[in-house]
Amino acid sequence: MCPHCGAALSGPGGPGAFHAQRPATRTMVGVALPDALRHLASASAGPGGAGHGGTAPAPNSGTAPAPMAGVPGAGSRTLVGMPVASFGVAPAPADPRLSGGTLVVGTPAAAGLGARFDVPPAAGAPPAAGAHRSPGARLGGPLAAGAPPLDQTAVLPPGAGAARCPAPPPAVSRTLVGVARPGIAPLAPGIAAPVPGAPAEPEPHPAPDHDARYQPAEELGATIAPVRARAAALPNPMLLRPHRLQQRMVPPPRRARTSRRAVAVVAAGGVLAIAAVLFALLWPSAPPVTARARADAGGREVIELRCESCPDGTTVSIGGDRATITGRVAQIPLASPLSVGENRVKVAIDRPGGGRDETVGVSIHVAYRIRPDLGTLQGERPSIQVVVEASAGTQVLLDGKELALSGGRAIRSIDVTEAVTGLADDARTLSRQVPFTVAPPDGPREQGMVSVAVGIVPLTIEAPGPSVVIDKESFVLAGRTARGAQIFAGAHPIAVRPDGTFAHVMNVSSVGATQFEVRAKMRGMAPRIAKIAVRRVDRLETAAKEFAARGPVGYAELAAGGEDLIGKPIALRGEVLEARRQGHSTMILLSVPRAAGCKDGGATAAGSSPGAAPRPPAACSVRLVHGAENPAQRGEVLTAYGTVAPPFVAPGGAEIPEVSVEFTLKGAR
Repeated sequence: MCPHCGAALSGPGGPGAFHAQRPATRTMVGVALPDALRHLASASAGPGGAGHGGTAPAPNSGTAPAPMAGVPGAGSRTLVGMPVASFGVAPAPADPRLSGGTLVVGTPAAAGLGARFDVPPAAGAPPAAGAHRSPGARLGGPLAAGAPPLDQTAVLPPGAGAARCPAPPPAVSRTLVGVARPGIAPLAPGIAAPVPGAPAEPEPHPAPDHDARYQPAEELGATIAPVRARAAALPNPMLLRPHRLQQRMVPPPRRARTSRRAVAVVAAGGVLAIAAVLFALLWPSAPPVTARARADAGGREVIELRCESCPDGTTVSIGGDRATITGRVAQIPLASPLSVGENRVKVAIDRPGGGRDETVGVSIHVAYRIRPDLGTLQGERPSIQVVVEASAGTQVLLDGKELALSGGRAIRSIDVTEAVTGLADDARTLSRQVPFTVAPPDGPREQGMVSVAVGIVPLTIEAPGPSVVIDKESFVLAGRTARGAQIFAGAHPIAVRPDGTFAHVMNVSSVGATQFEVRAKMRGMAPRIAKIAVRRVDRLETAAKEFAARGPVGYAELAAGGEDLIGKPIALRGEVLEARRQGHSTMILLSVPRAAGCKDGGATAAGSSPGAAPRPPAACSVRLVHGAENPAQRGEVLTAYGTVAPPFVAPGGAEIPEVSVEFTLKGAR
């Protein structure tokens, strides 16, 4: 058992293999016992003598004991690196009694010359007196008869064999402990050859107790067999630790004193560095691009960008909307309006040529928004809406009236029906300006103006005119509008030709009066509305009697002129000077006689300027516009019923009174 790890150990052949070996196989640092004894015998006996009562072999003997098989000769063995010749003993023939023996260190001198340790004694031979086993002797081997006591150590006589001993070899011929020179090593070291005539070696006894018999300290050079040993008890570490009160108090090391001035300088430098960094980061600098939301001349919301480093021709874009910078400023129209509050957008800047292109982020703050909404212009009653969006707590005044915000939103509608009602043969503009005042809860009061300017679709009605009386089941609705516009008679659409003209036959299913509305629409423009009154009667004479009940004016009132007459009913009788068709209407030039109110000085057209020159009596004529097919002929006398219209301006600049005819009758009134 290993004393350190506790593993079971055993030598070759088992625990008793060491004690079962023959003595000849044991070595003393490479020197066998028979060889050493032979040298000792030769040195002590001398010529013809023996030591300690022993008998040496005859020098002239012809037979010498043969060396043991497998045992190297004396000359090839060394003692701690020194040849045998170093002892000063000449080689001698081997003692036959000592063949195969082993020199055991510590063997007494009594076991010297002539002693055999490997041959058992004869049966019945008593042991020599005074002999005892030494720890270095072979265990179990009897002592030879007549051997000297074993408690003495053999001593070599001084100068023995010195004359025959050759000089020691040089140090270079010496070898290490137990290592022979190459070429002379034994073939089977440790195995002794059998001695001729010697009895057979007895069987080895059972393995003795290792702990009791084996003493490794007394046999130097012997093979040490692994034995079981008890592990040493480990000391208790708690008992080895000194008591707490016995520990020496070690004072802590003194810290080097630092200069307060150095600490103050370092702290001041750090504060200055931090202040410089904060100053560089937080100091407001002019941004390269600024943006704000505003409304353009058309009332559309745009983003106005200002870039000081952008030359003219630079393209800026926000999403899919883009514009070109002119004079460091560009207005980008928005597809959808920004929300009220903080808006973060990215602006892509594309400078012309080899200029640097970049994308920068800008912040646009919208505190409130007031914008017009033209979507309600196409409603039943055209109107303009003003939409107000502001944060909670903001006070808004629109056209001097406060708006109540609901969820930050309010709408004010402005009716423009009257502004778009009436006939007009050219496109006109509908414009409105609405003042506002905004007082945010955390900002100054702001004032502004909401401006709206939008075109009105042109519309002209050729037939039947503003008012018509018929005795038939149908009439023709005809006129002109802008190209691409749409015409609706009430809720029914009317086909419009590519040139903007239209004509449609309208049916009147029953006798009676009705009024319908003709509306011209176009995307992005205000509609134009014209109202037409239609009355169906059985007989026109009945309509003439009913018309007189309305109190129509005559030629005398028409000749006096004045804008207040426009739209009033009028009835005129005269001679037809000219009648012709113009589109779906008929133009008649009627001459009014003196009896009907024509004076010598002539008449002044209604609506003409007060300083206009009067016309001669022959010029007492009126222009009649009938929105239907009229069969009147030149020279016939007829009576026209209608309303006063603005005067017609002749090519020469003269103004002629004009009447919009509802119906006519032949003959006197």
